[in-house]
Amino acid sequence: MENKKLGKVEINPSALSVIANIAATEVEGVSKLLGKKVYSRGVELEFVDNELIIDVYCNMKSGYGVAKTARKIQENVKNSIFNMTEITTKSVNVNVLGIDF
Repeated sequence: MENKKLGKVEINPSALSVIANIAATEVEGVSKLLGKKVYSRGVELEFVDNELIIDVYCNMKSGYGVAKTARKIQENVKNSIFNMTEITTKSVNVNVLGIDF
């Protein structure tokens, strides 16, 4: 089998933000993500030493355990980024800004 180099693949950080946004909002108990941009709302990305760090800013629904829901957000965001891009995420920091009743 021949190994041919097909070219370079680059992923725009805004695409990663959209993936993280969708993954976070899929978690039961998340009310909304907070931020200025529509598609990447509530998600900030940073590459440090070629490792991806993601910050998620959200409100949660009343009646859900904050710590348990935050862990689910971390897992879902990390897994979604890896499954769609094969990029390993160093950390997903969940910042709960409020509870919606």
